[in-house]
Amino acid sequence: MLGKRHVYCLLIVFLAFFSVPTHSWANTELKQEGRFVDVGDGHWAKNEIDFLAHAQIINGYQVGQTSEFRPAQSVTRAEAAKMIVSALGQTEWKDGTLSFQDIPNNHWARGWIARAVQLGIMGGDGTTNFRPNDSLSRAEMSIVLVNAFSLPSKGAAVEAAPVFKDTTGHWALAHINRLYYHGIANGRDGQFFPKDAISRAEFATLLARTINDQFRLPLPDLIEQGKTNIQGTVTISTLNVRQTPSATGGLVGTLRKGQVVDVYDINGYWAKIAYNGQFAYVHKTYLKLRNIAGSPVKGRIIVVDAGHGGKDPGAISGGANEKTIVLEVAKFVKEKLEKAGATVIMTRETDVYPTLQDRVNIAKNSYAEMFVSIHTNSATNTSAKGAEVFYDSSTNPNGEESKKLAQYIQEEIVRMANMVDRGVKNSGLYVLRNNSVTSVLVELGFISNAEDRAKLTSPEYQNIYAEAIYQGIVKYYTSQ
Repeated sequence: MLGKRHVYCLLIVFLAFFSVPTHSWANTELKQEGRFVDVGDGHWAKNEIDFLAHAQIINGYQVGQTSEFRPAQSVTRAEAAKMIVSALGQTEWKDGTLSFQDIPNNHWARGWIARAVQLGIMGGDGTTNFRPNDSLSRAEMSIVLVNAFSLPSKGAAVEAAPVFKDTTGHWALAHINRLYYHGIANGRDGQFFPKDAISRAEFATLLARTINDQFRLPLPDLIEQGKTNIQGTVTISTLNVRQTPSATGGLVGTLRKGQVVDVYDINGYWAKIAYNGQFAYVHKTYLKLRNIAGSPVKGRIIVVDAGHGGKDPGAISGGANEKTIVLEVAKFVKEKLEKAGATVIMTRETDVYPTLQDRVNIAKNSYAEMFVSIHTNSATNTSAKGAEVFYDSSTNPNGEESKKLAQYIQEEIVRMANMVDRGVKNSGLYVLRNNSVTSVLVELGFISNAEDRAKLTSPEYQNIYAEAIYQGIVKYYTSQ
C-alpha cells in the first residue's frame, strides 16, 4: 500500500507521461492537432494523442520546423510538475522554496515544482530527493490514475478477483482491476505486465480514455449494457419505498441506512430504483448519489451560494469587503464544477441581495442535492485567523453527510491555501438548518486579519480556495 506522500509522487510521474516538455522545449506548444511527425495515420494511439494535443494537454519536442511526440519514450517527474500546474491554470512559483537536494536553484522546472508542492499535488520520495528524472511502472500507474481521477469502486469482491494472470496477489490488484472495469486498460494476452515501464503513447491513451468516454473500451459483462451509472446510498435510518414517485404513492417497503441501490432515473426529487425485482421510487434527498463511472460530479445538482451581496456587504476590513471576495470564489467554483459535468445553481451571480430564505428556496426549487455557502470571517481581535466550515445536525436530516462534506472541504482549504485549521463546527445557521440536503457554510478566512486578507483579496488565492472547495466536493462524492 502506498502512503499519501507516495501517491502525490506518483501523480506527478503519471501526468508526465502525457505532457510537458523538457528544458529545451519548455515554451513550445503544438499549434495544430495531428502534426507530430512521429505519430502518423497508422499509429495505434494517433486519435488519443491528437485529442490530447488539440485540448492542449500534451506538447511535443520541437525539432526544427516540426514537432515530435516520441511515443515510445518515458517522461520525467520535473516535466510532469510543469504540466499538472499548467493544467490547473496555475503559473510557476519563481520565489517558492524547496528542500529537495536534487533540485538546484537553476533547475528549469524549479518554479513549477515549487508551485506543485505548494498546491499539494506532488512530493518527494520520502527522503530529501525529488527524483526529477524517474519513470513509472504500469502498476504504479494504476494507483496514480485511480487516485488522481477518483475512479469509483465497482465493489470489493470485483476488485479482489484477478483479471490478469500476472496480478494475482499483487499490491496494486484492486487498482488494476478498477481500470479494467472502467474500460480504461485491458492488458495484453491476458497479462497486465505490472513491472514494465509505460510509454508516452500508452499513457496518452489511458489518459484520453479516462477523461473522454468516447475512447473507452467496451465495458465488461460486470455492468449490463444500458444499466444506470448512478448508485444511491441511504443516508437516514429508514427510507420509504413507493410504487409511484409521490409521497402518497403506495408503500412497497423500506430501506435501511447504508443500503446501496441502483438509480435508473431521477425526476425532480424522486429516484427510480430497482426493488425486489421491480421498479419503485424513493425520495432522492435521502440518498447519497454516486456515479459508477466517469466524473464523480457529473449530473449532480449543486447550489453555490456567495454570501451577502447588494445592500449587505458582509464583513469589511482593510478596504476589502466580504460580498465581493466570496462572489469571485463562487464563480471559480461554478466554473470548475461545470467543467466536470455538474449542474450548478448560483444564488447570485451579481451584486444583489437574496434573503436567507431566498437562498434556501433556490435550493429546494432546483431539486438540489448539495448546498455550499461561501463566506469570509471577521473578528474584533485582528490576530484571529484561519478557515473553518460549518454544518448543522439540529434539523437538517443530512447532518451526518454535511459533516463529511465539511471535513473534506476544510482539509483541502487548509492544505491547498495553507490556512490555520479552525476545524469543522456544528451550528444551526439559517441556510444550514433550513435545508434538507447535504449543506455546509465555508468561512475561507478572516478578512480582519492582515495575513488572511492578503490571500482573500488575491485572485490567485481566490482560485486556490475554489479549487479546494471543488476537490472537497469530489472527495465527498467518491467516498463511501
